Amino acid sequence: MLSSSSTTFDNGCQKFSYGLEFTDKGVIGLSKILLDVRELKLRRLKHITSEGIQSIASKSLKYLNLRKCDGITDAGLMAVVRNCPNIERLNVCELHKLSDTSVVCVAQTLGSKLVELKAKDVNLITSESALALGKHCPNLSKVFESCVKLGGEGLIQMAESCPLSYLDLSFCYKVSKEHLDIIVTTLKAKSSLKAKSSLRHFVSLGMGFSPITVELLSSVPSLTHLSLCGVTELNDAMIDVITRNVGVTLIELDVSGCLELTDMACTSIAKHCQRLETLGMMNLREVRGVELSRLFLDKRAENFKCITLSGTKNLPISVVKTIVENCSNLEILTMAGLKSISDEIAFSIAAYCPSIMQISFRNCDLTDLGVCQIAIHCPKLVMIALAGIHDLTDKCIIALAENCPCLNELYLSGCAKITKQAVTYLMDCAIDWVFVNHSTPNAPFGLLMAKDLDKGEYTRVDDLPLEPLVRRTNAI
Repeated sequence: MLSSSSTTFDNGCQKFSYGLEFTDKGVIGLSKILLDVRELKLRRLKHITSEGIQSIASKSLKYLNLRKCDGITDAGLMAVVRNCPNIERLNVCELHKLSDTSVVCVAQTLGSKLVELKAKDVNLITSESALALGKHCPNLSKVFESCVKLGGEGLIQMAESCPLSYLDLSFCYKVSKEHLDIIVTTLKAKSSLKAKSSLRHFVSLGMGFSPITVELLSSVPSLTHLSLCGVTELNDAMIDVITRNVGVTLIELDVSGCLELTDMACTSIAKHCQRLETLGMMNLREVRGVELSRLFLDKRAENFKCITLSGTKNLPISVVKTIVENCSNLEILTMAGLKSISDEIAFSIAAYCPSIMQISFRNCDLTDLGVCQIAIHCPKLVMIALAGIHDLTDKCIIALAENCPCLNELYLSGCAKITKQAVTYLMDCAIDWVFVNHSTPNAPFGLLMAKDLDKGEYTRVDDLPLEPLVRRTNAI
């Protein structure tokens, strides 16, 4: 259905059993009735090219989302921004054919109107784009994400000229520690002056850090979201400095993969962070997390919506149980690789987390019983990862199919006792839009599961001995 204010054509299920095969002809036809549309989302449509996209022309268009429409080139993007000169928010994430040519055109054409440019993983973008945006777009507050060829000079120009509130420098390896210090210093000064837009969201995955950078970040009074995944230099002392200074404002903190952190970091987080809604602590080999329990034993527990613990293998089950039993508003929980996780935790999730939407149990010690309880009591479930749990059978798949109408992602690789027939039932009969990853090279040849009508359980039947046929004869 089309709306004069917002129209969405999303092939988010292109890998799945159903999908929208939208092509250039459709876009060209659509463009004739979109003259007054304010928002247009054409996401993950693999058949759309520049030929179709350049037909869109609307002076009313404020938001355009072209995420993962990878057939679009520089020529198509330049044409659409010229035809729609009032765009304020533009999403071109994962359009791998785009280069500086189109981004410079976007900057020059949209100028002060452009407020947000999402360009995650557009890997041909360099400092030339950043310099152009810094020069022509004085109102830009959110830009780029994980563009590996970006250099420090262009980002410094943007930090000086644009009111950046969101900055993602993940994997920008051409940005040196010295450049990073200048960028953060500039943004800190703006935040301290209560400028038009202060830095609130800072992401830096896999980047090099210096103690100066940490000190600067910890003195940004407006910081609410901080993600420092894989920062090898980050240690307990740095976490203490950060949380002591900005812990009261932080809503999100992710320190996953920072291998120098120990339980002392957990103590600092539990002591100083008062408003956290998202906490990422994956793959921390030296963390046991007992001190972390303090976060979840008072009213702060109700704030949490997302906690990721996958790969932190020394975490005791008591900590996970404390989290599950006290964070009643939890929506996302990942525990992949934690061997201590069993049906006991699954039962607790079913009892205490009715709002849960995404769970990862990869390589945990669950059975059908635990998964069935979650399926029955967590109807909002959107994603569940069960890969590597070898004892699961079709029973849990049937339970998910019949109780979780919102489910759209299911990961089952290595679950050798789950049959293709059960997966087909879930995909074709129960749920229209679902992506299932079910690769089982470990499955025995000819595997066949069936329901035992006496016990109500699913069991393997392909290896049962065949009973000899007995010819019935009529009694005389």
